[in-house]
Amino acid sequence: MLGSGDGRLAKWLAWIVVAGAGGTLLGGCGTSAAQGTSSSSAAVKLDPSSGATNGRPTWSTSTACASGFQGSAVFREVHSDGTTTNSISPAVNGTTTPFHGTLQASIAEIRSIGGFRNGVTQKLVVICFSGPSLTGNSDREMTTYITYSADGTTYTTSGTP
Repeated sequence: MLGSGDGRLAKWLAWIVVAGAGGTLLGGCGTSAAQGTSSSSAAVKLDPSSGATNGRPTWSTSTACASGFQGSAVFREVHSDGTTTNSISPAVNGTTTPFHGTLQASIAEIRSIGGFRNGVTQKLVVICFSGPSLTGNSDREMTTYITYSADGTTYTTSGTP
């Protein structure tokens, strides 16, 4: 559903395909069925926690990844169908202490890629891995929720849906 005037989103989608082929963006666990389920709400947050959807806030965790899963981590959006195939951040190696990162797309692009309409809430998760660069076993550990305004221009986040 990309229009001809939506060049940035089209370029971002093309980048996902290229990066996914290299295993960086789409590597690790391909569905929402990560091996672990020790998810903690509000252990990950966006900064700012609300704002314009055309922005790219940073993200940070308040805890380290669980023992056995401290090799690396990635921040992912959960699609409307429940899968988590698209990373929204680069991999972060060495997650024995709280960590942070940047988003690879705007909030509006993340909403669109996930298949969400305006006015709904989407789940974002941090998935930790036992090895570096998203290798080894995975564990979905931290969750936050992002709610899009009815007109799609702003967002707010919270630890609960």
